[in-house]
Amino acid sequence: GGARDQYRLLEEMARCWKEHRVTMVMVRDIFMYMDRTYVPQHRRRPVYDLGLWLFRRVVWERGMDDDGGGDGEEDDDDDWDQGGGGGTTAGPLKSDENAGTLGSVASALLLRVVRQDRLDRLEDAPQRTQLSRDLVHMLLELAHAGAGQFDDSYAAATGGGNRGGGGGGAAMGHNGRRVDANAAAGGADNIPVYERDFEEAFLGESQDFYRAESASRLSDAAGLGSSRDVAPSSSDNNNNTDGKPAARYSAMEYVRSARARLDEEKRRAIALDLPPQTRSALLRICETELIERHARTLVDMEGSGFACVLRIVASSPAVGSVAAASANDRLRVVGGVASEGGGGAERSSSDVVIDRARIADLASTYDLLSRVPSSVSHLRDALSERIRLDGRSLVRDQETGVAPPAAFVKGVLDMRERFHAVVRDAMRGEKRAWKRTREAFEDFLNADARAANCLAVYVDELLRTGLRGADERRVARELDRVIVIFRYLADKDVFEAYYKNHLAKRLLGNKSGSDEAERAMVSLLKAECGYQFTSKLEGMFNDMRISKETAEKYRCHKKALVNVGNDARDAENGGRPVDVEVSVLSNSHWPSQNVEPCALPTPVRAAMDRFQKYYLTTYTGRKLGWQTSTGSAEIRANLPPPKGGG
Repeated sequence: GGARDQYRLLEEMARCWKEHRVTMVMVRDIFMYMDRTYVPQHRRRPVYDLGLWLFRRVVWERGMDDDGGGDGEEDDDDDWDQGGGGGTTAGPLKSDENAGTLGSVASALLLRVVRQDRLDRLEDAPQRTQLSRDLVHMLLELAHAGAGQFDDSYAAATGGGNRGGGGGGAAMGHNGRRVDANAAAGGADNIPVYERDFEEAFLGESQDFYRAESASRLSDAAGLGSSRDVAPSSSDNNNNTDGKPAARYSAMEYVRSARARLDEEKRRAIALDLPPQTRSALLRICETELIERHARTLVDMEGSGFACVLRIVASSPAVGSVAAASANDRLRVVGGVASEGGGGAERSSSDVVIDRARIADLASTYDLLSRVPSSVSHLRDALSERIRLDGRSLVRDQETGVAPPAAFVKGVLDMRERFHAVVRDAMRGEKRAWKRTREAFEDFLNADARAANCLAVYVDELLRTGLRGADERRVARELDRVIVIFRYLADKDVFEAYYKNHLAKRLLGNKSGSDEAERAMVSLLKAECGYQFTSKLEGMFNDMRISKETAEKYRCHKKALVNVGNDARDAENGGRPVDVEVSVLSNSHWPSQNVEPCALPTPVRAAMDRFQKYYLTTYTGRKLGWQTSTGSAEIRANLPPPKGGG
């Protein structure tokens, strides 16, 4: 018969079950006293359970070739046979043994309803879903009909073993053959009907469906990167599993489709009111076929996979590599609008462009693969590899002199900002992803000892001019970014040596943009590495403070010497003494330099001698050693007007 005639079998069975259940409730109430006394004493089935057992044996396990036992229902048998007995209708069932019972045909029709619903071809979907729900409830209740050890010989002897009432000690088995009633009661009756006749076939059909669908869609997605210039012949099958023309999917489209399928299966399981064990098994099958089997493909797919999208996010404008300079300038002109392919980019607080639209795509992939925890390792591998590749590219630029040290560090900081956004937003701040990110940065930064020097140079430029006039919040933000990179360095002592040299030049040359920023940087280093690491740096600041106090006292001392005669050595300076400012420093705190002393003019030497005499008189037991290479001089000259000038 047609599809509607086939579904009449399910409708009639549901109606018959509802009437039988109402009747059995009434009979149970009538024989309630017997259930309490006689039934337990003689190991008989309770009245209601006996009704379930009889419905299972007479209706559900009825053979399709049964002649009805002469009860005048042969025409109905033919109708049921037409409704579900064809091989095409019972396609999902593959066992010949189960193909001859009414229950097997009904199960096949139930699976057909589910399949049509998955293909969005189910007519009268709400009504047929409710019908399927009722039959699932029936199977679950019939599953308890065989529970326990009961003496059912009386039921078989009274003809309960077959629908036609032919009598005798035989009953109709679930495959349509007559078997001994006692044997049937002892073995097959204890097999749950739901698991045997529906759940196993339902889960198998679901696995086959999603395996074929996912393979078809991903094969189409893989074809996006290859040319398909050859026209298919008329014999080619260009359909996917649902019989529709195959659509080409990118990896991200597949991710959205898979998430929709998983949500759809959850809703379907709720609509059919499947038991918890079936729901969990169904979800595991869907996750295996849609996610676990294709996790590596979704990461590596050319043009749209996780690794490809991650490369686009990482190569957004403002990377420190010289190769990205032109793109960076172009983006700054348009005001930070997203890269080619779509909008959604925005600037972070550190002026790094982050492609939020593509990070959302990465988040969708992570959310899907995180349903199968073992699949997330592919995402972490792709993240780690991308960081290493981009980092080595920056290192090569620095090694070849294409990028100066400060540009190298700026590129690393921008990289870290983007991948921080990827892990925080796309990978939901997963701890293992944070660990792999840190290890990847440490790998390429510590492969070259020059990274510590580059970071020290970057900090030097930042503290000289980069933070001049900046508010406290910006200073803290920029220094925190530097400390993040500092944590990745294995040679922290090398950084400390370079940093101390640059700090000495800033302090002695009065080149620091902000004293607060200088002290804040030392405090951050102290918090990271302890007091011993920064003791010399703090001693340098203390020496500068004491030197300023000493210089002020020396100026007061010179003003008091009003009656002292002029030094003859000042004659070269027009008789005026040279004004010097001396910084008295401790050898243990400051970097030592073995530089040949320079030849100083006589007036300068005279000023140095006067300060030395004052200092040694004031502070006995000390010795001064002059480091003229670290000093500076201000020269004033009066130049004659140019010839012929006005």
